Amino acid sequence: MMRATLSGRSPWIRFASAWRAWSEILGAAFLAFVLSLILAGAAHSAQTARQSLDGWIENGTQATIDQVSAAAAQRFKPVLPDAVHDLGPGKTLWLRLRLQADPGDRPEWGLDLPVPLLDFVTLYEKGPDGKWSAQRAGDTLAVASWSRPGRYASFDLNLPPGVTREVFLQVRHRDPIGFELRIAPASALEQGRKIDYLPLGMILGTLLLLTAWCLIQAGIHRDPVYAWYGLYAAAMTLTMAAVTGVAGQLFWNQSPFWADRAQGVLPIALSGINILFLRHLCSLAARYPKVDRLALGTGVLVLLMSAAYPWVEGWASNAMVSFSLLASLVLTFVLAGLAWRRGDPVGGWVLLAYAPLALTIVVVVVRLYGWITASWLTFDASAAASALAVPLLLGALHARSRDRHGVRTRVNKLTQQDALTGLLSAMAFEEQLKGAVSGAIMRREAAAVVVVEVVNLQAIRQAYGDEMAEQCLLRAVIKLHRVVRDSDPAGRIAPGRFGLVLEGVRSRAELQERMVRLLTAGLTPARGAALDIPLQFHLACVLLSERVMTPALLLRDLDRLLASMSPRTRRPIRFLDPDDSRGPTRNNPTDGGAPAGTVSSQSGSSGRSQGRSSGPDSAGPGAMV
Repeated sequence: MMRATLSGRSPWIRFASAWRAWSEILGAAFLAFVLSLILAGAAHSAQTARQSLDGWIENGTQATIDQVSAAAAQRFKPVLPDAVHDLGPGKTLWLRLRLQADPGDRPEWGLDLPVPLLDFVTLYEKGPDGKWSAQRAGDTLAVASWSRPGRYASFDLNLPPGVTREVFLQVRHRDPIGFELRIAPASALEQGRKIDYLPLGMILGTLLLLTAWCLIQAGIHRDPVYAWYGLYAAAMTLTMAAVTGVAGQLFWNQSPFWADRAQGVLPIALSGINILFLRHLCSLAARYPKVDRLALGTGVLVLLMSAAYPWVEGWASNAMVSFSLLASLVLTFVLAGLAWRRGDPVGGWVLLAYAPLALTIVVVVVRLYGWITASWLTFDASAAASALAVPLLLGALHARSRDRHGVRTRVNKLTQQDALTGLLSAMAFEEQLKGAVSGAIMRREAAAVVVVEVVNLQAIRQAYGDEMAEQCLLRAVIKLHRVVRDSDPAGRIAPGRFGLVLEGVRSRAELQERMVRLLTAGLTPARGAALDIPLQFHLACVLLSERVMTPALLLRDLDRLLASMSPRTRRPIRFLDPDDSRGPTRNNPTDGGAPAGTVSSQSGSSGRSQGRSSGPDSAGPGAMV
């Protein structure tokens, strides 16, 4: 019962711990974003030269600046700064601004309309010769042809100090819209534009980094979930770049058609990708098949709508954008809520990720129908909410893939590691031995190969049982780690045998010193052990600088050398003799001058080797249990 309770709460414990880890990163990013907004607000709060603002909406597009400034002047009415203008197809908004710079100011001023999606904007200013000059911008014009190419419409003004100037703005847009007018000295506006790029650069850089990282993870793990996430993050990045005007300025500044239509195509496509991604992430097909089919059908439908959007005009285009955004929002909370209801931590991550994004989506839809003015909340804030949602969704992705990758990793390790000791399996050790032999042959790298046998393992098993025998094997592994570096391959190649590849060993004396320490460690009783059982090791060694052969032959000859030892031998450390071509046979230092245990080649076509040992064996310190 206790186990069931803990297992039921463990996903939320993992969610809480993961959230604590991510909260520091997200908190720092949020503070940086807030700081950038404060700096941007300070930059845009410069002094203004505006004295009055009047407006008139023309039912048509034929009026010229001369007609508007003269005959239609009496039609202008005062306009509030936060007014929403009733624009649409076949309508033109004319704004008349009376401006006067303070005495002592420089005449270089500017006017910005920080709304990247306006279709057409023209600023008319009368020059010294009395003629009107025009500066143009808007989505229906190539950004490269604007008077000041940028994310949004930006114009230069010439305001001599103390002189009242009258300028006109001509605005066309397919929907009702309201927007801010920023009028300030040119240097202050330029500084404000640069500060505006700071949060956008942070957001887009974070999204691109996460996209690249997930694509790399998809290739490494071959996990389609990471590929889906990479597609989602890439679509989010491109959409935010388009909505904030960065893409229009940098990517498609020569295509007015796509610059205009991308403002709708990309958000709709992102909505469809979002639905399909969350459907795959929440995995509700087994428990809620109807909801799963609804999400699949809606996601495909929204993607088809994005393909048809460029050729749709009027109210239908707004309906497509609204439907896709709201359908994505509703299905997001439905899928996440059902996943959260069944105790899946993925649902918690998704709900947390989309809480701020949901607010901005509602604001965008409300702005789309002209109920509020277009502001930073509908552009920069949506980009910030998206940048916050993407890493939080990465937490959901980790929660989903952690268990699956854990199982896969454990299965893979079963083929690479010994289940009892954690050392390399016999097959994996042979692969490492092949690399050592290849390095000794081709690059003359120094290395030694040792096969260690726990001689009294069978006696321990018979006397104390299998459980004690397994504990002794684990103790033997601890002893091995005293003489083996972390980088040296070590594997269990038989029930009571271990193979070692000791890299960098150049002499028998160096190797023997390490093996003597291993022998001593085996005979030393373990601290705190209830039963003092010594481990008796036999060691068969070879220096690859003395004897180079295939890994299979090396292991065979070392096995024969171990088989030639008596259980009570006084010489538990023995070396294979070097090849005849590598010099004369050297005495084994452990034998006190007696010839070492050797494996020599017999004459004949079989080419087999036979291990032989010299000197009598007698009882020594490694006694059996």
